Amino acid sequence: MNQQSIITSTFSDFSIMVEEQFHRMSEHELYIVDSDRDTITATYLAAFPEGTNPIFRTNTEHDCSCCKQFIRGLGNVVAIIDGQIVSVWDVPGIGFPYNIVATKMSEYVKSLPIRSVFRTQERQYGAAVTHEYMDGGTHAWNHFVGRVADRHRKSDADAVRGRINSVCGVLKRGLETLTLEALDQVVELIDANALYRGAEHLSAVAGFRSLKIRYDKSSNKELFIWEQVSNNNARFRNTVIGTLVQDLSEGVELEQAVKSFETKVAPENYKRPTALITPRMVEAAMDTVRELGLESALQRRHAKISDVSVNNVLFVDNAVRGLMQDSDLTALLMEEAVTSAPNLDGATEIAIDDFLANVLPGKTSMELLVENSMLSNFASLTAPVLEGNRLFKWGNSFGWSYDGNVADSVKQRVKAAGGRVDARFRVSLGWFNFDDLDIHVVEPSGEEIYYGHKRSRSGGHLDVDMNVSNNGSREAVENVCWDNLKDGEYKVLVHNFTKRESIDVGFELDCEFDGVPVKFHYPKAVKDKEKVKAVAFKVKGGKVVQMGMGNNAMTQGSVSQDKWGVRTETLVKVNTLVTSPNHWDEAHAIGNKHWFFILDGCRNPDPVRGIYNEFLRSDLEQHRKVFEILGDKTKCPVADDQLSGLGFSSTREAGAKVIVDRRAYNIQF
Repeated sequence: MNQQSIITSTFSDFSIMVEEQFHRMSEHELYIVDSDRDTITATYLAAFPEGTNPIFRTNTEHDCSCCKQFIRGLGNVVAIIDGQIVSVWDVPGIGFPYNIVATKMSEYVKSLPIRSVFRTQERQYGAAVTHEYMDGGTHAWNHFVGRVADRHRKSDADAVRGRINSVCGVLKRGLETLTLEALDQVVELIDANALYRGAEHLSAVAGFRSLKIRYDKSSNKELFIWEQVSNNNARFRNTVIGTLVQDLSEGVELEQAVKSFETKVAPENYKRPTALITPRMVEAAMDTVRELGLESALQRRHAKISDVSVNNVLFVDNAVRGLMQDSDLTALLMEEAVTSAPNLDGATEIAIDDFLANVLPGKTSMELLVENSMLSNFASLTAPVLEGNRLFKWGNSFGWSYDGNVADSVKQRVKAAGGRVDARFRVSLGWFNFDDLDIHVVEPSGEEIYYGHKRSRSGGHLDVDMNVSNNGSREAVENVCWDNLKDGEYKVLVHNFTKRESIDVGFELDCEFDGVPVKFHYPKAVKDKEKVKAVAFKVKGGKVVQMGMGNNAMTQGSVSQDKWGVRTETLVKVNTLVTSPNHWDEAHAIGNKHWFFILDGCRNPDPVRGIYNEFLRSDLEQHRKVFEILGDKTKCPVADDQLSGLGFSSTREAGAKVIVDRRAYNIQF
């Protein structure tokens, strides 16, 4: 029988191995476990097997002040290496009795939770060797020693520990409260360019998302948090993009959460370029569409004359009558009449209902005077590519789209500021920072309208003057208006009286004459005290005949313009007059009524929106944000055969001059 030999080691061997272990650990972040000084010292002394720590003088042999300093300072220090806690006592291969001591100390330290990161002002704990004169000679005593690496030694150690421990708390709360669903939602918003400067936050969101996935899979979550306390994304929860994720994680509605985010980071005049939808929202909407069998209804096109039943029209010209649905040529054929346009100044004013009931029946031709003020009235009727279940509230699949139904921002701002937008002519200045820009208009007489002389003898009036003081607006406007213009040349200048910012520079000029808008944009910064020659226009016979940038005037000839193949300020043949599709079946009419004059030769040259949220049936309204995008993505392609012209709404007071069988009428809507 072979007796296994017991390997023994000296304390010098033990102390050297512990020192080397601490040196290896110092290449990593170090932490302190939750043990007090006296308990860890008592645990160390109690770990020695009986008889291996004899009394020397008054204390046991291993109970010395140097070793106590090391044990109290570094005995409870650990590192996290490859996901495992490592202590200074992990010294495999040491012999008896120190293997017993090392094992018990390692088990004790690793059983305690981490309390803090390790930072100290001390350069070392303990001492390798001390010397004592005894028995007529010098005796060397070996001790524990640990030299602190520079990365763990700080002059303000307490403050550093406090800051890092605070980060640990932020990281823990973030990993526990922020959801993967919210993180994914923010990534989708960034990818869709729906967050202000969102791309700048993408790496942080992705980095924290990776931490979150690893944390959820971790078997020791407390250990994972301490291990990642130095990660660049540890403070993510307290960042501005982190607050957005927090709101979404807590169930705050998407629009509200993003609005809160934008108030923190975006300028006051920021307008989001896209609607707030994510792929999951799209999928939910499409699930509803599929459940209702509406996929085919999403494909839209221009409506054409053959789509429309004669039962739904108020007037049709003979030339197109035979192309309509349900046409009975025998019953509907009317004599054609060649008309010459009379003078419209004496047009008979008549309400639309009276006109339809008492004038139009039996008439063979109609022409409409397309005025410049009607540029926003151009509209097209739309239809589904494939017949199927309806998307809209009313009993058919037809819709309509106006070209000019987007409100003008500068004009709306002028109106909100109390300026006149109904004058015959106006020049409105708009800009987007706190600079004090001033509009100056030099009239043909040489009289100048500006903040120091707001009314001219000819009737010009500066009625809005903003950003004079520091507490101004980022959506500032100024406005000069006239009811009548004298003949001659007008010059518009923009002066930067006080430059305060270098962001969101430049300005817009919105000019409108007799309802005809002309816009100009100056993209550069206006220097302090600089005066920019912005616009010049000429008036002849009370009408603007030329307009252009600065000294390079743009010749207009007259204010007549071409749009969709139609010349404004001229009479244009009306092929068909119909009400809006939501009133085609009067028994089931829904919403406001529109009247559409389909004009001969009128062709919308651009893809047209076929789906508007206002049209949607009630069971689709929960997906309004998605349909806002779908409407933009499923536009009707350009087509030669289309029903386009001018539309007039029952909700807006307007007039249109027409000639019906040689007689002029001024229809009031």
